[in-house]
Order: sequence, then structure tokens, then C-alpha cells
Amino acid sequence: MKTITLISDDYQGHVDYSRHACRGIVVKDNKILLSYEKKNDKYVIPGGGVEENESYINCLKREIKEETGYLISSNECFLVIKEYFYWNKNWEHIQHYFICDIVSYENQLNLTAREKEEECIPKWVDIEKAIEIFSSYQSDLSLDTATIGLYKRELLALEEYLELVKKDKI
Repeated sequence: MKTITLISDDYQGHVDYSRHACRGIVVKDNKILLSYEKKNDKYVIPGGGVEENESYINCLKREIKEETGYLISSNECFLVIKEYFYWNKNWEHIQHYFICDIVSYENQLNLTAREKEEECIPKWVDIEKAIEIFSSYQSDLSLDTATIGLYKRELLALEEYLELVKKDKI
């Protein structure tokens, strides 16, 4: 498993709050399943925070089902991205990325209040289009700092996944 560390320019060198999250790469017919925030026109690889006493794999399955309606299976984490940034305090976000297979689909979402407010929906996006979307952080001056960090992270995860595919490791 590979680990990548991203340190934002605003990070103050110490951790006030640490959070683990799990995210799932779900690919079918050269399309990747993403969560899309209609209100902000923002994409993210589906997943979310680990709850108390929850395993990473259980967090992954719960989050994917809640955000997309898909039941998935996965064996192990292929990538960890550690992010350090300042947002009201100094954060350490540790994102665990998994490659997932679809088991079944339940046409029912269980979104958080924030996800409902942002009008989150699951969306299948061509992988090349997803790379284009996540690459936009490099040139889109209208993006806020949080979106720039998120898109940089998601682009790295997608590139690492594609590298494994290229090497026939999946």
C-alpha cells in the first residue's frame, strides 16, 4: 500500500484534530462512480469518516451505500493520502482508498443533512472526464482552497488506481 502526504500552505505544523475516512473507487464500463454536489457543482470519490469503533472496510461499505445506493465488496486499501491543512484549526485527514466491486444496487440513499443541503447525487462519469474534472484545480482560479485540496487528492487517487490498472495489478 502506498502513502502520499499533502501539506497545505496554510498548515501550521501541528495537529489539532485528526480524522480517518474511507473512499471507494468503483469502476464499471470505463466509468467511475462519483458523488456530485449539485449546489456547488463539485465531485468527490464517494466515502466518508470512520465512526467510533468502526473498521475501515465497514466504514467504506456504509458510506458507499449511504451516498450511492450501491452495496460493494473490497479486500484491502491500496492507497492512503494524508492531508495536513488549516481550517479553523490544524487538521490531519487520513484518507484510505479502496478498489471496489459492485455486489448489488438498492435505489435508496441515506444522506447526511449537509449532503442533502448540497443536493448530493451519485453520478457515473467517464474516467477521462473525471481526470479532467479533478485536474481543474491546477488552472481554475475560481476554486476555493478546500476544493483545490480535495480535487488534488482525488486526482492523485485516480492516477494511482489507473497506474495499478496499467500494470495489471487489479
